[in-house]
Amino acid sequence: MTDHTQLAATFRQFADQQATGLSPLYATLSRAVARTPELLALAACTQPGQPAPNMLLGAVHHVLRRGVQHPLASYFTGHEDLADDRAIDLLADFCRQHAGQIRRIIGARSVQTNEVNRCSVLLPAFAALQQQLDDGRPIRIVDVGASAGLTLLWDRYTYEYNGHRLTLPDSNRDTVVHCAVRGGTPPLTLDVTRFVHPVGIEPNPVDVTDPEAIEWLISLTWPEQTKRMRTLNSALALAARTPPTILAGTAQEHLVGIVDETPADQHLLFVFSWSIYQIFGSPGGRERLVDTFAELSRRRPLHEISIGHFGHDTPRVIMASHDGGVSRSDVVAHCDVYGTWLEWLANPPARPSA
Repeated sequence: MTDHTQLAATFRQFADQQATGLSPLYATLSRAVARTPELLALAACTQPGQPAPNMLLGAVHHVLRRGVQHPLASYFTGHEDLADDRAIDLLADFCRQHAGQIRRIIGARSVQTNEVNRCSVLLPAFAALQQQLDDGRPIRIVDVGASAGLTLLWDRYTYEYNGHRLTLPDSNRDTVVHCAVRGGTPPLTLDVTRFVHPVGIEPNPVDVTDPEAIEWLISLTWPEQTKRMRTLNSALALAARTPPTILAGTAQEHLVGIVDETPADQHLLFVFSWSIYQIFGSPGGRERLVDTFAELSRRRPLHEISIGHFGHDTPRVIMASHDGGVSRSDVVAHCDVYGTWLEWLANPPARPSA
């Protein structure tokens, strides 16, 4: 029998460190998978490099959302708790019945969540950068690892910080992202018109006009997170009307081209939202990114805003500048994975310096 010890540990870790407190159902189901060789064997069909817990549970959610009748379905409404001793039987039975479909999904698809609420963390960073770059020149955003490109539409959303509503010239009042400010004073004033020609880079862009692709994106949302799902659906509707521009391919394929083609009178800003490890590997991805950007900055100055854990328990927001082969960075905020809270730590330097 194949030894799935490490895979079982991955599911237990997912239950304890990610799902607990956010999705009791996924915590319970993950522990059930960790204890069941049959379910571990199915989870092992996940593509290399993809997180098996997210993929397997996302696939189960995906099949259930198509209206499949099974006792497990009632627990995905978020209205009833699933007992540990019941979870194994229900999940194993469901996966047995739909093994072929689940195997096809996890063997072909990837985790491409597009967390709209993270824009509430990006907006203050954009405002801080604009304050630094006070020359009035346009700023071009490049979202690396864009998925469906929903964060490229950040200027189309309505924001709420500690109950204070912030609207931008093109804000959609029905697409609201909420953020609790736990400390500091994040800058929230910016001139949206300075941000021009945004573009995303994504190996497998999610087509916001393709119902099947959208359904998979929604299925990756955890069942209890109904508010998050409503925001996602609203943002997807906006994107379908005015699809963002996304370049298909890897960052390595497009970085040089974007650096060279962006007009010299525009500042160039690269944004990474939990995507560095996917592009530059982990551990050491942040260091490899810095080396790459330092070299590219010999062509022109570059700016960077990155959100991620970067080896820490609490996620952080990094603002960096790369110029003439030299890089410097500042941690300007702490936040959570979904952008539901923000602690602004300090004001970045008035001017990026080499």
